[in-house]
Amino acid sequence: MTYAFYFDSSACSGCKACQAACKDKHNLPVGILWRRVYEVSGGGWTRRDNAWVNDVFAYNLSMACNHCAKPICAEVCPARAITKRADGIVLIDADKCIGCKYCSWACPYGAPQYDDEHGCMTKCTFCFDNIDAGLPPACVAACPLRTLEFATESTENTGKKKANSGLSVFPVAENVYPLPQASLTEPALVIKPHKDAHRANEQLAQIANREEVGRSENREYSLVIFTLLAQMAVGSFGVLAAMMWLENNSSRNLFVVIAPMMVLAMLASFLHLGSPFKAWRAFANLRSSWLSREILLATLFAGASAFVAVTQWLNMGTPSMQNSFIGATALLGIALIISMANVYRLRTITVWNTWATPLAFFRAAFVLGALFVGAPIAFIENTGLIGIVLGIGFGVAFVIEVKNRFVFYASRIKNQSV
Repeated sequence: MTYAFYFDSSACSGCKACQAACKDKHNLPVGILWRRVYEVSGGGWTRRDNAWVNDVFAYNLSMACNHCAKPICAEVCPARAITKRADGIVLIDADKCIGCKYCSWACPYGAPQYDDEHGCMTKCTFCFDNIDAGLPPACVAACPLRTLEFATESTENTGKKKANSGLSVFPVAENVYPLPQASLTEPALVIKPHKDAHRANEQLAQIANREEVGRSENREYSLVIFTLLAQMAVGSFGVLAAMMWLENNSSRNLFVVIAPMMVLAMLASFLHLGSPFKAWRAFANLRSSWLSREILLATLFAGASAFVAVTQWLNMGTPSMQNSFIGATALLGIALIISMANVYRLRTITVWNTWATPLAFFRAAFVLGALFVGAPIAFIENTGLIGIVLGIGFGVAFVIEVKNRFVFYASRIKNQSV
């Protein structure tokens, strides 16, 4: 048996007492709302014969963390800071959270929210302290119309949630605009839809108070730098490796730039963290988090590329041994790009969960890497004009990729549901 929220959208007046009670109990700072009341509206004026008829509709949705049966926030958290209790309540351990904000990307309900003061993520706790004391959550207790309830639930009947407190049995939250598909995370949420909820899916509807409840767009400067530098490092290494295998020794000493490029990329990624001194915890969830795997592979690739640079600079080992080191490092680079793409291919973000994401990352790696090392090689081989052209091409390509990456990050906000 686990806990679930029950919400009667047909009777909610939108008073936001639940929202205020949650904020008051947990002393939440400005900008953070663990429970949000969405004001959905649509319709307008339609012409019937010689008259114009008003068919406006509106309803409210009170939403918080839904303590899902399949919490994707816990799946992707690299620090294993998000856990699920036996009663289904999903909690964030602030002492373990590194503030990477990845859980807020993955959650289709936008439940995890960043606390800038403490450098960690926060979200609805289902008022577990009240639950443990036999009391209702603050939001439930504050609802004057009793449209918000909670109870333990079972999933014995497909598509139904049963309450043990005399509540009516309603369909699980599904096809209620603007909620995402329930199958993505299986939320512990049961909704009695408003009578006009079906119209929101059939007609143009909108969230009228988007500024109050919407997720803010973060420019993600540090991640743009990290992804582009890391991809450029992998692409540059691949081009240098190919030239070495073609017995072009003019590229031998250029391996030395790869490891510093990766170090700069990883330092940029630290700027994204709310708690950078806990970054070591990012390796804690290799079992299910692609972010943990990405960080591990980035570290391994940086170390391996530094080793290759030393062996090439000092001409250590036999040619076959050097080629083996280069080949193994190149494979690490490919694995890094794949893991980097899978960080973004979240099932809850359809605009990212396509083959276009890895293709874009490999394209950036190849184009930027080829132009970046091609220019100095051209100068080394006394073809300065070609080097100048390649250098200009690199600058143009880098600017284009930066612009594409900002558009990529912004697309998540534009395609969110709640």
